[in-house]
Amino acid sequence: MFGIPADLPVDLFVDATLIQVCLGQHQISLHFAPERSIGIEGRWELRDTEGNIIDATVPHESRKSYQIHRIIGQDVKSGEVNPPHSFTLHFRNEFDLTVYDDSQEYESFSIQPGDIFI
Repeated sequence: MFGIPADLPVDLFVDATLIQVCLGQHQISLHFAPERSIGIEGRWELRDTEGNIIDATVPHESRKSYQIHRIIGQDVKSGEVNPPHSFTLHFRNEFDLTVYDDSQEYESFSIQPGDIFI
């Protein structure tokens, strides 16, 4: 874990709309309009309006379904950084997506634009 800096520019996502979620073998990619993206290779959690975890990183063979689609079409209303562990995007539908830096070996996530790799 390299740690998430306190000045991570999560404000890039405020008022952006999540338009696409792409699933890969080792990554989940979130694409926003206007052109912004987050590639998540590490741990993430999606919480509902009551704070319950409704989706999170699990091995593919253990997963029955995804729920991350519940934030597609939603705007980000705010973001917060919890250095050095995580950052959270708060969506207008009151769902929260938290992304963690939890790997000593691999990148946990990347943010575009800006070529930010953590």
